[in-house]
Amino acid sequence: MKNLILVFAISAFSFSILSFTGSENIPIAPKSGGENTFVIPTDVQNIIDNSCYGCHNSESSSTKGKMKLNFDKLADLKVSKQVGKLMKISKVVKKGNMPPEKFLKKYPENALSQEETDKLTSWADGLTKELSGE
Repeated sequence: MKNLILVFAISAFSFSILSFTGSENIPIAPKSGGENTFVIPTDVQNIIDNSCYGCHNSESSSTKGKMKLNFDKLADLKVSKQVGKLMKISKVVKKGNMPPEKFLKKYPENALSQEETDKLTSWADGLTKELSGE
């Protein structure tokens, strides 16, 4: 329990410092009972909005997509679950499995460029380390 409080305190301190850097970041706060708040930089949020959020949100018609990852509920998860989801984001994006081929056939403009892949996975990997206390 002390480790969890320490991780939360360090994360909160880090986020407060990041908020004063002048970069445009979007804080994601828990809505109900989540343990952590984290920041999605604007450039990463734009990538998520363009290539991920359509299937991975609470209102999505893709039941499978929102069950596997729901960005609307990510902050409500326990830190350990957040870390798991972030690790999975990084893994599937690095492998080129997201967005899926079926989706890209219909919407090729939503394909991730190498730069977008790098930004998204770098953010997910960095936040994983931060939330894990590394």
